[in-house]
Amino acid sequence: MPAGKIGPGDDVEAWCTRCRMNLEHRVIAVVGSSVERVHCLTCGGDHKYYPPKYAKGAEPQRTAIRISSKAKASKGAAKPEKASVRALGEWTTFMKDLESETSPRAYRTSESYEAGEFIEHPTFGIGKVLDIVAAEKMQVVFREGRKILLCNRGK
Repeated sequence: MPAGKIGPGDDVEAWCTRCRMNLEHRVIAVVGSSVERVHCLTCGGDHKYYPPKYAKGAEPQRTAIRISSKAKASKGAAKPEKASVRALGEWTTFMKDLESETSPRAYRTSESYEAGEFIEHPTFGIGKVLDIVAAEKMQVVFREGRKILLCNRGK
């Protein structure tokens, strides 16, 4: 527990349960002289106060702050590197089915498609329609991964 008189609004170093690092936190609640709840200034999470964790015999040090723009969005997802490698492998397998003399259809939201067709999207490139998900949606595999695209929309 931090020494001295600590109150709500003060900053303390604490173990963040979301970031899994020792980081600066703002005190939210104090009961008596004990810090009870804190707000992580890095991830924005509120949690119970946990004192900073240090390696055995190590002096307290400032830890490097991990910066990742996709960290919050990809919570619980596979690592981006592994996912992109998996997507590229899947896309490469499907592209073997594309015959060299056949050109893919240009993608338009107003047109209808069937599973197994190849399309060319202006942003994602060439892809293969895997499945018609709903009346106006289809799943397509591209180099970057699987995407849900619109189809059968009125003009």
